[in-house]
Amino acid sequence: MKIAEQFKPSPRWDAQATHSVSNRRLRFAAALILTLTLAASAWFAEAGPVTERGGGARHKVPPTPSSVRFAVISDPHLYSVRLGTSGAAFEAYLNQDPKLLRESEAILESALESVIKQQVSFVIIPGDLTKDGELVNHLLMARHLAKLERHGIQAFVVPGNHDLNNPDAVAFIGDTTRPVPNVSPRVFRAIYQRFGYGQALDCDVDSLSYVVEPVRGLWLIGIDSTDASENEQLGYPVVGGRLSPSTLAWIQAKLQQAQARGKQVIAFMHHGVNPDFVVQPLLFPDYLVSEWSAVNLTLASAGLRVVFTGHYHAQDASYLCDRTLTPVSPLCDVATSSLVSFPCAYRLVTIQPDGQLSIESRRVTDIAADTAGMPFQEYAEADLRARLPALATYQLEYGFGVPHDQAVLLEPFVTDAILAAYAGDETPDATTQAVLNSFVGSPEPLHSLGLLLWGMWTDPPPADNDLTVPLTTN
Repeated sequence: MKIAEQFKPSPRWDAQATHSVSNRRLRFAAALILTLTLAASAWFAEAGPVTERGGGARHKVPPTPSSVRFAVISDPHLYSVRLGTSGAAFEAYLNQDPKLLRESEAILESALESVIKQQVSFVIIPGDLTKDGELVNHLLMARHLAKLERHGIQAFVVPGNHDLNNPDAVAFIGDTTRPVPNVSPRVFRAIYQRFGYGQALDCDVDSLSYVVEPVRGLWLIGIDSTDASENEQLGYPVVGGRLSPSTLAWIQAKLQQAQARGKQVIAFMHHGVNPDFVVQPLLFPDYLVSEWSAVNLTLASAGLRVVFTGHYHAQDASYLCDRTLTPVSPLCDVATSSLVSFPCAYRLVTIQPDGQLSIESRRVTDIAADTAGMPFQEYAEADLRARLPALATYQLEYGFGVPHDQAVLLEPFVTDAILAAYAGDETPDATTQAVLNSFVGSPEPLHSLGLLLWGMWTDPPPADNDLTVPLTTN
C-alpha cells in the first residue's frame, strides 16, 4: 500500500523543483526515446528464440505439463541509483512515500534468483515496474527480465499507475530535482515487446491489455487498468484505475473465446477488483479499479475465477462479499505486496491437474546491499516503522481532527494496523482488540477511528499468504 499517496499534504510534493528545466530540453530528451528503445529492442532480441507470427512474434507454446508453476512479483518500483540516492529532495520523497529505492535493484535480483531456482515456467508482474516511469528504469527492468529468458522462463508485464506518462520522473540532486525522460504507452509496448506484447495472441486496441498462451491450454490475460492519459496535463500521476467500456468488452470476448476453446484462464492487472479489507473503498478507493464491484461481476460472469493484482502493497486474497462477509462472486483477487516495502514478498503458484491453484508466499530474505548489519526482513520492517509514524500522525490530525498530542499517542495503533495489512493474515491480539473496542465506545473522533481500525483488522477468508483457489466452478 502506497500509504503516503493518501497521507501526503499535496498531490505534488515538489512541483516547482520537478519542472525546473525548459520544455525545449524535455522535447530534445523525448526525441531520444524511440532511438534508445529500438536499440534496446535489438539488444533484447538476442535473449531467446522467436518463432512464427500469429498476430505478432510469439514464443513457441510449450506443451502442458502435468502441473504448471509460475511466479508473481508485484510493484518492484525499480530505481537506478544513477538518478540519485542522497540529499534533502530524495529523503523528502522517501518520507512521503516509503520504499526501499536504494535497495530496489538488489531486491529484484534476489527475487529473480529465487524464482529461477524454483524452475517456474513464467513470471507475471502486475504493474509499477519502476519508481515513476523513468525511461532509464524501464530499460533497466527489461535487462533484468532478459535474464529470466536465458533460463527458459518467460516474463509478462502490464503497467501500473507509476509507469506511464509520469511527470514525477526525476533525478535527485541535493535539495532539488530535475525531470528525466518518462515513457508513453507506445514506448512501454516497445520496451516490453519480448515480455508480453510480442507473444500476444491478441491485443486490445484501446489499452495495453493483451492475451498470451504461456503453456498449451492456459490463456493469460494481461489487463491494463491505468488511467494515465491526462497525467502530463495534471502535473501528477493519476493513482486510480479504470477499464473503458471497449477494453472491458474486449476482455469479455477473450474470456468467451477461451471458454469455447477449452482454455483455462488467469488474469493479472494493477488495480484490485475486490477490497483488501472491509473499509478500503472508504479509506483508499484509488487502490480499486473504478466501478470495481461491477467489473468483478462482469468478469466473473464471463468465466474468470482468479486475477492477480498489486498496487496496495499488501499480501491479500479476497472475494466480493455482502454485508455479512459472505462471498457473492466466485472471482478471487490475489494481491501481492511490493518488493520494495515490507514484507517484500512474492508468490509461487502451481496449477494442479485438477484445476486448483496452489498459491504459496515467499519473502526476500537476503540481498547484496547494505542492511546496516541486520537480516534483510528486519531491516525492511524497521525502515517502514521509522517512516510511517509521521504519516499516520498527519492523517490523524488532518483527516480525523485529532489534536497533535493525542495523535502522537494514537499513531502506534494506526501503524500496527498498516503493517498487519501489509503482511496479510492479520489478526489483532487481545490487547489490540480491547483498545479498539474502547475507541468504538468513545465519543468522536475516536469512535470513527475505532470502527475504521477494526475494518482494517477484519480479514475475511480466504487466507492471504498460502491458499488454494479453483480455476473453474463446478
